[in-house]
Amino acid sequence: MHQIHTAMTMLAIAFGLSAGVEARAGHARHHGSIGTSALTIRRVPLAGEGRGDYLLVDRASNRLFVTHGTTVHILDLTTLKPVAEVRELTAAHGVAIDASGRGYVSDGNSDSVVVFDPATGAQIARIAVGKKPDCILFDPASSTIMAFDAGADETSVIDPAKLAVVATIKLPQAPEFARSDGRGHVFVNLGEVNAIAVIDTAKMAIDHLIPLAGCDDPAPMDIDVVRHRLFSGCGNHVMVVADAGSGRIVGSVPIGEDADGMAFDPATRRIFVGNCDGTWTIVRQRDGDRYSVERTLPIDRYAKTIALDPATHRLFSSTADLVWPPAVAGKKHLPNAKSGTFRLLVVSQR
Repeated sequence: MHQIHTAMTMLAIAFGLSAGVEARAGHARHHGSIGTSALTIRRVPLAGEGRGDYLLVDRASNRLFVTHGTTVHILDLTTLKPVAEVRELTAAHGVAIDASGRGYVSDGNSDSVVVFDPATGAQIARIAVGKKPDCILFDPASSTIMAFDAGADETSVIDPAKLAVVATIKLPQAPEFARSDGRGHVFVNLGEVNAIAVIDTAKMAIDHLIPLAGCDDPAPMDIDVVRHRLFSGCGNHVMVVADAGSGRIVGSVPIGEDADGMAFDPATRRIFVGNCDGTWTIVRQRDGDRYSVERTLPIDRYAKTIALDPATHRLFSSTADLVWPPAVAGKKHLPNAKSGTFRLLVVSQR
């Protein structure tokens, strides 16, 4: 019986499953003084249809924002209980919060950014931007909201005081994900040219490009603002690390298939890469120039975007049971969501 129980336990670890609402995801391999730790996955059902996209943690309001089709779920960050919803969107992609605490969501199919009250979900304004806005962020140095228009190869810069676009920054090609260093620079992954565009937010213009040697089709990104390192997930199954100042490529590690999300936890010095293939690649940062894969975490397929709560070290993602339509020649084969199966995933570091 003990052998049978052990075998069943190992299968549960391998697939990230358990009979309860949480699943242990195994232990890290020992790396010197780092030791071992377990990751626990919790699944929280959320109402509505379709799959989700980006998530955002806002510690100031103690809120978690989960985009989902035509809705943004606003949850209490501590309890994960619903607080409010932003509704009547066409395609919710990313969420940003300005210095006053007001919310913004990129609404992709309406070519607009919707301004909302995070306490109630009520819409305050709708701002026309470029075609198909996707990623969005608040840049503290310029006190602006920046929406990255994937269908227009540009960035729309919004002044929160005016609730209007005050600048448009042309990009060499369609933007993927972006991060701000909070010190006057915003970094944007450019998938087709295999480079990072560096935006000077004082001039609201591109300063230069960082070529990503060895990286094909970079998409997700995060930043270590202390060590000035940029992490980019690439379509050829690698994560590359670049020096944000010099542009030097300092490292590369293998990751999973079709990475679309990333989060760096500076306290645990882990980089979590969300792959579409049912895994997360967890990378350990030794120092600014040394990186290694700590483990591959089995997780639900298409749990591919990640948000980090830096206070509790919990990570959040979303997905649903997948339904695959017939493939169409010349188009990327993407799944639909089975009705009633959308869920938040909560990954705790222990």
